[in-house]
Amino acid sequence: MKSKTLRSLLDGEYICEFSFPQEYAFLTREDQATWVNEWLSALDMRLTRVSDDGAFFMTPIEMEPSDMARIRDEFLRFRNVYGPYLRMLQIIRSGKDDFTLQPGEFLQHAELVQSINENASLTEHLRALTGIIRDTEARYTNAELVKRLLEHLRKDGYLVVVNEATEMYRTTGKITQLTQVLTFLAENSEIGSGEPTEADAEESDELFDQVDSNG
Repeated sequence: MKSKTLRSLLDGEYICEFSFPQEYAFLTREDQATWVNEWLSALDMRLTRVSDDGAFFMTPIEMEPSDMARIRDEFLRFRNVYGPYLRMLQIIRSGKDDFTLQPGEFLQHAELVQSINENASLTEHLRALTGIIRDTEARYTNAELVKRLLEHLRKDGYLVVVNEATEMYRTTGKITQLTQVLTFLAENSEIGSGEPTEADAEESDELFDQVDSNG
């Protein structure tokens, strides 16, 4: 388990109880977390958590100027880096009333498709993401677009598949990292304030309101 955990960390994964349950259990043991930290220190890296009980991931022991520049650049490029995730998650939130942007929530493909098919406005918003969701074209049905949306989020670590037969997904601890970015940007509105479009800003505000009301 040590080698699997280290490989996941080195790959830049966010290790939570839903995405990497065995590795997560391993890291919640204080002695093992200490060992991992000692091992990572040889690489000038350390073990970090998204929150007190959130996902584990790897960060530099000390932030170099290049690290700070990269992070600032990501914030300045808000629309390109975070905008697609915000827009996809807003589709999910609009189609699933009890979705609260928390780790461990279930999302079922057919249920989302039904909600979207019954809402013309939501259908329009979904179809506007054609080309933003990976490997999509205008000819795709709503069901195909929702599937690609869920797979886009899965491949980027925000979801895991828990039942392939029923196409059931579950949110991971990485989603907390995204909500923390929203919180940070809301508290530091001068960062990247010129980048988002009006639509991006509205979607960000709506998602942030949802995070804030459940935080």
